[in-house]
Amino acid sequence: HNTHSTLPHCTLSMRSVSLLYMALLPQSLAFTPSSTRKITPNKQQLTALNIHTQNNNDDDPTAPKTSSPPPLPPIIMSRGSLLAKASSSLSLFLPLQALHYLPACANAKCTDIDSCREIGEIKVEKDLVENPVIKLDSGVRYKVLQPGTGEETVGRKINSNVDLIYSVSTLSQGYIFSQGFGREKIDAGNGNLVSDVGLDSIRVRIGERDVPVGIEDALEGMKRGERRRVELPPRLGFETSNWKPEPTGKRGKAGIVGYRRIVEGNGPNQPPFPAATIWDVEVLRIRK
Repeated sequence: HNTHSTLPHCTLSMRSVSLLYMALLPQSLAFTPSSTRKITPNKQQLTALNIHTQNNNDDDPTAPKTSSPPPLPPIIMSRGSLLAKASSSLSLFLPLQALHYLPACANAKCTDIDSCREIGEIKVEKDLVENPVIKLDSGVRYKVLQPGTGEETVGRKINSNVDLIYSVSTLSQGYIFSQGFGREKIDAGNGNLVSDVGLDSIRVRIGERDVPVGIEDALEGMKRGERRRVELPPRLGFETSNWKPEPTGKRGKAGIVGYRRIVEGNGPNQPPFPAATIWDVEVLRIRK
C-alpha cells in the first residue's frame, strides 16, 4: 500500500542530490571519472527507474534508437518516495545506502506568526497540565525536569547527607556557574582541564546551610536521579547560606560578583533589586 505520500518532504542539498543520483543509477550506468566508454542500459533497468526510451527520429523507422539521459531526482523528494523507488527494483545500485545521505525531515507545523504562537501556547498549556509548577509555602517554586527512581526520598532530617549536582543562572537565563553539569572545567592532574560532568558534585548536609534555605526546601521529597528546576527568591537565596556554594572558576566568580551587585546594590545610582535565581538540581545519592 502507498503510505509514503503522507510523509513530510525534505529539501535536499545539491551534494545530497548528486550522491542520491549516482546511487540510484542502474549498475550498468555506474561509471568512474576516468571512464569514457558509453554504456547503454537495458530495457529492464530503464523501466525500474521509470525512464522510457525515445526515438530520436520518429519519421525514420530505420534510425537507431537511443535512450534519453536519466533525469535527476527532484530537489523535493520524500524519504518514503525514495524508499519505495529503491525497493521496487533489484537492479538499483546501492539504493538503501543512498538513503543515508538524506537529511532529517523537519515537520512544518506552522506557517505564520499567529499559528506558531497558537501552537506554542497549546504546548505550554499541555506541559503545565502534565507537569505543573509546584509552589511551596516558603515561596519557592519548582518544576520536575526528570523523575527519579527508587522509594527513598530526601527528608528534612538534620545532618542527613545528599550528593547532588547543580547549575545556577539568573531569571533571564544568564548562566552564573555550576558543578557537575559539564559546563565547568576541573583539573584532572598535570594541569589537564576536563569537563566536570560525572566527575564533580557537592555533598549537602541538610540544616547546615551548605546551600540556600530555598534549595533545601526544594530538595525535600526528591528521589535519586530526579532533577528539578527551582526558582529561588533572594530572601531564600545565597544570603541565607553565606553565599555558598562558591564558584571555583573565573567566570563563575565574576558572575556571582555581578549578581551580588544587583541584589545588594552598587552605589547611589544602582539600588538593590530582588533578582531571583534559577537552579537546576539533580540528586545523585541520598545518604542517611
